[in-house]
Amino acid sequence: MIQQPVLVAHRELIRQKITILALMELAFTRTAGRTITFAEISETCRLPESEVEFLLMRALSLKLISGTIDGVDRCITITRVQPRVLGRDPIRLMAERLDEWSAEVNETLLLVQSKTTELNS
Repeated sequence: MIQQPVLVAHRELIRQKITILALMELAFTRTAGRTITFAEISETCRLPESEVEFLLMRALSLKLISGTIDGVDRCITITRVQPRVLGRDPIRLMAERLDEWSAEVNETLLLVQSKTTELNS
């Protein structure tokens, strides 16, 4: 990086962008709910835990994520992640999640249909 003066001059901005992308990736790949602790964000984004809340506020203000910060429990519940250009692996992951969701919807439909048949009999 020393050989690239432009990178050196914008080092902090580049670090912030990489950190926000790491946060977005963490939120996007979560399948078991999107409540994430500050400690987990700190570890994943390689950021001191004292800077996590600022990172979250920055990502929220840029509308890259939507959610609610819980400062007492030191966690965030993310409700939306801004879409971005995806490679094959994230698309495959999304397809798997959609398949799982579709299977759950079908199970629910079958359950409702079976209960409806019982009521009509």
